[in-house]
Amino acid sequence: MRTISQIAELTGISTRTLQYYDEIGPLKPSRLTQSGYRFYDDEAMQKLQQILFFKELGFRHYLLIRKKKQA
Repeated sequence: MRTISQIAELTGISTRTLQYYDEIGPLKPSRLTQSGYRFYDDEAMQKLQQILFFKELGFRHYLLIRKKKQA
């Protein structure tokens, strides 16, 4: 498990962006503590990799598609 700060450092995206992905749905933390700390496992890292891949290709709506599939 990695913290939100560790994920941000590894990927170069901000913790706020990760929080936003949690809010809109495409990337939920694997574990959320009672105090609100977010932790991500390897499966969540793979999802984030997919999100960043499609975003890099210009598929910005991919986030919305992921959100709809999870609903």
